[in-house]
Amino acid sequence: MKLSQELLAASEWVNSQVEKILLVVGVAISVILFIQVFARYMGHSLSWSEEIGRYLLVATTFLGATVAYKRAHFIGLAGFGARFGLLVEQLIMRALQLMTLACFGLITWYGSIYTLNSWEQTSTAVQMPMSFPIAVVPLSGAIFLLHILADMAKKKELAP
Repeated sequence: MKLSQELLAASEWVNSQVEKILLVVGVAISVILFIQVFARYMGHSLSWSEEIGRYLLVATTFLGATVAYKRAHFIGLAGFGARFGLLVEQLIMRALQLMTLACFGLITWYGSIYTLNSWEQTSTAVQMPMSFPIAVVPLSGAIFLLHILADMAKKKELAP
């Protein structure tokens, strides 16, 4: 199996796993917030529910962005270079991919450093290390890198 096929297969597998995780996280947010509303109605408050809900919402945002990239449901410049010819369009696409790769490489790198440095800090309500919720930044960055590399491999095969 060629490297490009392995990248594409890995990208598809990771994306399907992230979609499943997003479903579970969405259900968890809904259940937690419903329980919080019910508890407040009964005269009690769950101190942890808002904090956990916030962290899950942030995770949904970052991981959801990787799925949006994979499905190409984002604002882009597709077709911008078409008026200048196929070669210019391919050059523009490759340049955008390289810039995106560099951007998410930096996000993954510095996100990893920040995650490791925040191990000693704990969250207010549940007292868990802040590295857990922050870890979604380098994780999603790494997923973006995989998707971009798979995209670049796929585009390379399709080019004339």
